[in-house]
Amino acid sequence: MDKNKILELLARKMAGEASQYELDELNELMSRFPDAVYYEEFLIQVWANSPVTGGAELDTEIAYQGHQAKYANEFRKTKLIGSLVFLFILSILTLVYFYHDNTTGPTIEIVAGKGIRKKVTLPDGTLIWLNANSKLSYPADLGKKSKRTVYLLGEAYFDVAHHHTQPFLVRTGKFSVKVLGTTFNVRAYPDEKRSEATLINGAIELSVHTRPKQKIMLNPSEKFALEAAQAPGFLGAGKKSDHSDLTLTIEHLKPMLIGRHQYIQELAWKDSILVFKDESLEELKPKLEGWYDVKLTVAETVPESYRFTGVLKNENIKEALIAMQLIKPFKFKLTANEVIIY
Repeated sequence: MDKNKILELLARKMAGEASQYELDELNELMSRFPDAVYYEEFLIQVWANSPVTGGAELDTEIAYQGHQAKYANEFRKTKLIGSLVFLFILSILTLVYFYHDNTTGPTIEIVAGKGIRKKVTLPDGTLIWLNANSKLSYPADLGKKSKRTVYLLGEAYFDVAHHHTQPFLVRTGKFSVKVLGTTFNVRAYPDEKRSEATLINGAIELSVHTRPKQKIMLNPSEKFALEAAQAPGFLGAGKKSDHSDLTLTIEHLKPMLIGRHQYIQELAWKDSILVFKDESLEELKPKLEGWYDVKLTVAETVPESYRFTGVLKNENIKEALIAMQLIKPFKFKLTANEVIIY
């Protein structure tokens, strides 16, 4: 990953000095390297003068570097621009190194590939179910820190071990969840417009990275949803920094009646059940790809008005598509790793 290039483009974007070409280049890099969302999270907090430690002030050198980045066009006219960008990036990396308590020591990564779901126990006793095409990372000495912070790309269900002196934080590329001990589900895939946090019991506090002063508390059986006007990048990369195109909603968790059974769609995946209701093929596409580890292509000949409702448990991809054909007529061609619907 070209870390320096991503950091440079992020800095120019936040300073409002990035050209459309640079924004397009940043979008491309962010889509190729989903882990880079953490760099943007750090930079957003630094730019808002709110370091990850909470309450610490930025020193004047870092502030000065931020000023240099903001007026990069003027500095570009001199031969110093290369050094200034380097110093700005170095300042950011130094801040992250000294203030972010998860960057020291070894880091554990757990990956659930497409078609795979995993259950893991963290060193502090927290149970986590990791959905397909997801990754969780955390420091090896998680239980010894003042804050138990984990990073999530994808979807996971958390049953957090209660430690009243050690808050548990889940950071995604779009928002963070803070708890002491509770059960909840987080869905935050980098390439999806909509991200969600669903609370089962206890209490959680949410904060959106682009709106750090706004705190949202959820009650049991409530769901928080964050939706961008267009697909990421990351939070509409290339947009203005106010992120006014983000929609935040809080909904009540409602069981879905399909056939004679009730399902909670947000949680059924934990029991290896894929539930969908009134969804188009485009909406189902990433879910089926992750669930069955296939590449799915929907031809333009398939009507966009097609909507599907169903429950998949032990069916393979062929059996699932045959069942869906009973709802709406279509044809499909199945190869080793690809499905074409036409």
